[in-house]
Amino acid sequence: MNATEVERLVRQVIVQRALPFAFVSVTSAPQAWLITVRAETGEVVKFPLRDGRPIDMRITVEDTLEERT
Repeated sequence: MNATEVERLVRQVIVQRALPFAFVSVTSAPQAWLITVRAETGEVVKFPLRDGRPIDMRITVEDTLEERT
């Protein structure tokens, strides 16, 4: 996956799950993508996302963001 595809995946999870976050950025890091989102409260949330199968990446995004709601 490239950065555009990772961004699309994160945005889709936020919209489809109606999660209270807004996408901010995706950055390539040596061992994972670094995802940054902003909660409705204004809190900035960052988390790593390892490259892999899209379904596995999607589940990780869903789980990570749902834990922080």
